Amino acid sequence: MSKPTVTISLKPYLANFCRHEFKSMPDGSILVRRRHDIGKMIFSQVNASPVPVSKPVFEDAVTFALPISKESDLLGKFLYIDRWGQEKIQEFVKAKFNLRAEHFFSRGYRKGYSQKRIIEAFLAGYNIRNNSLSYEAVKKNDYRRRQKEVKEISEELKNADY
Repeated sequence: MSKPTVTISLKPYLANFCRHEFKSMPDGSILVRRRHDIGKMIFSQVNASPVPVSKPVFEDAVTFALPISKESDLLGKFLYIDRWGQEKIQEFVKAKFNLRAEHFFSRGYRKGYSQKRIIEAFLAGYNIRNNSLSYEAVKKNDYRRRQKEVKEISEELKNADY
């Protein structure tokens, strides 16, 4: 018996991040686990219908296989994630990705590596295709984090007692 699936739109670098976090199935779908934070988020957004639901065509479609037990009340129903649920999942996966990248940069800078080397290592480590889009997404993440640090230092110094 095949596992029930849901399909959402997810940017390619985030889909690759999910493939790193979970197991890929032979059909290309990603098998999520309920114990993982991303898996919990996906499961929390799944809706069930007794009748088929029209599914939109996505540009960056990613299919998630759901490990549902035989006793589940979702078994035999048509599963889907509505648009609002997809947006929540997209934001959550992006936030998890950003946290992981931030951790990677923090450790890389402490070890003395350049930004370019850290980005390349991150993309390779998470099996994310190194193209200009993914490279820039990771670089932008680091830039924003650094700008935030500069702003915090500035505020700290402005508010220091004289």
